[in-house]
Amino acid sequence: MLDVEKIIHKDDIVEYPGFLSPEESQRLIDYYESDADSWELTCFFNARVMDPRAPMAKGVYPEINDDYFNGLREKAKEYGEAAMGRGLRNLTLSAHKWLPGAFASDHADNAELDGTLNAWQENKMVTIIYLNDNYEGGELTFRDHGLSIAPKQGTMVAFDVGFGNIHGVNEVTSGERWTMLLSWDWADSVYPEGFLEQLKAERDGMLPEQQVQRQQWLETGDPGF
Repeated sequence: MLDVEKIIHKDDIVEYPGFLSPEESQRLIDYYESDADSWELTCFFNARVMDPRAPMAKGVYPEINDDYFNGLREKAKEYGEAAMGRGLRNLTLSAHKWLPGAFASDHADNAELDGTLNAWQENKMVTIIYLNDNYEGGELTFRDHGLSIAPKQGTMVAFDVGFGNIHGVNEVTSGERWTMLLSWDWADSVYPEGFLEQLKAERDGMLPEQQVQRQQWLETGDPGF
């Protein structure tokens, strides 16, 4: 049993204050800031994503390396498994920067709003690490539970991202919202042969349209609705 401070908003929405210290959180922000060229557009308006390993070649923070990220992944796994009560298998690890105006409409990661499973259906839950809290807006919301969370710096939030937890992010009205996100599948998930390859092919087929939309956002500064 993991003996740490936690806030249970719902049996599958758990907040862990103090997952990272303020000093470690700020060091990660500084590390990402050292490689501004590695930020890429995301599927959320005015948000950016980075491979956490991208700035390593610059050598500005030698203590932030593969071993560091492997340790962070294992720690997040331990907390996530404690929150969900079941084993996890890591899918992704990414860094995110939400600029003023960024937001995420209500969605489930692995299903449409009518409950139909989508091309990301292996994404069962996420752990989000909040690297700062000196911004306005940007609250994590759960529309069906009347829940709005504004975590403090260093907090990790773990939650099931399926249809039962439709969620979004309120517009960032000032400052920049820095997070790290790890997505997970259940460790005991079993899929038919070739199914995951089929999902990847479906996701890849969406890329051209997504890239056009992101470029329009970049050029116009307008989400279009």
